[in-house]
Amino acid sequence: MNRGCDLGGIYKILLDEGFDSKDIENEMNFVPLVDSSEIINPLKCIDKDNPKITVYSEPAQKVDQEKIFIPNADQLDTRKAEFYTLENFLNADECNQVTQLIKSKLRPSAIASSGTYDPTFRTSRTCDLGVMSDPLIADVDRRLCQMIGIDSSFSEIIQGQYYEKGQEFKAHTDYFEGEQIEQYAKVRGQRTYTFMVYLNEVEQGGETEFVRLKKTIQPRKGMAIIWNNLNADGSCNVNTMHHAHPVGRGWKSIITKWFRTKGNGAMFTKEPNEYIKNYTEIGFKKDKLDEGLFKKLLAFHSAHQNAKQSEHVEGGYIEVPGTTQPGSDLIELPEDLRDAIHASLKKPLEEWSRIKLLPTFVYGIRVYRKGSVLNPHRDQLKTHIISAIINIDQDVEKAWPLVIEDNFYRKHNVFLEPGEIVFYESGRLLHGRPIPLKGIKFANIFCHFMPVVSDQHS
Repeated sequence: MNRGCDLGGIYKILLDEGFDSKDIENEMNFVPLVDSSEIINPLKCIDKDNPKITVYSEPAQKVDQEKIFIPNADQLDTRKAEFYTLENFLNADECNQVTQLIKSKLRPSAIASSGTYDPTFRTSRTCDLGVMSDPLIADVDRRLCQMIGIDSSFSEIIQGQYYEKGQEFKAHTDYFEGEQIEQYAKVRGQRTYTFMVYLNEVEQGGETEFVRLKKTIQPRKGMAIIWNNLNADGSCNVNTMHHAHPVGRGWKSIITKWFRTKGNGAMFTKEPNEYIKNYTEIGFKKDKLDEGLFKKLLAFHSAHQNAKQSEHVEGGYIEVPGTTQPGSDLIELPEDLRDAIHASLKKPLEEWSRIKLLPTFVYGIRVYRKGSVLNPHRDQLKTHIISAIINIDQDVEKAWPLVIEDNFYRKHNVFLEPGEIVFYESGRLLHGRPIPLKGIKFANIFCHFMPVVSDQHS
């Protein structure tokens, strides 16, 4: 210290050698960064709990933590840091494909260091996935940004890291400090959230230990861990220090994306509907309608072909691209059939969503015209929360998919035959039929419910 060696480097070496962080801070009279609200100049601030200790940071740039809502995630019960775990963000096939891409173009991993470089500090290899122009990586990148709800301009490109036996990344923080701020954060801002996904089960070792949080994560295939490197006041949070332990047997593959405090336009992107609580893991499933009820609906549809009228859907969601004609017709249903549909679907939808439901609306039979599209949308925020679509009849040249995003923002094509239904979290999930209908008609019914007690995130 007297010779002017990098204090952060000394701190990390002592921590790696097993010394307790509090003992190090007491002996050195130094901590890397603290939760501080008193900014003296752009780099220097004082620990409000111990004014003798000088630490370094960039000017506090607050991030509205209330805007963060991650469906299916578990938040760590601590005031020390904002920290989430999210199981199954990527499926097994996606993990395998991304790992192969990582292995195809590896380079030695680097660190942003203002002190003397320790070659044993980080021994993994890195792949800059974000520069590959691969469609899978582009889709994963989109999903990462949508899941956390931050515009991609506030992020760095996705990186992949690959660890072989004995390789590690010693205890470190992801934010920039000291001289690193001028070099790495002046334009893009400080790092806020880290979004990391494990791509395999490690045979032995490879844990991620959050030293100050007393939290050790064992890698699980497809699981994401997400944490905020900043405190609520915008200062850097030393409690996010973490150690990627050496791989004892096998290998470890991960992807990492860092978000920044500066970007273009609005930082947060989620619509109000995306703050609705998710009730199921995936968000939708196919099923079959009661056969007796389906026969009644099909018979009613056949007998009332002359009763259909051009349908105008508020918001212009249904259209025939390139024309001004309506995209669908509507056959109104009598009250007894509406009630029968609600009664038939209420119990299975409650069992699926694990919540008591209140019936809201059953629309008539919607008959899409040739060439029509249903533009992707989310349903009404207050009344269309848990819903079902019933396929009644179709005359198509090519199967017409319902394109729906699940609770992990993965897109699916769902195909329905007459008598089949899809349950879905209609208020939360983006869904539609953006591919023009090839055929004469496609007839279905929408049935909507809402929770008896509203428990939306907001």
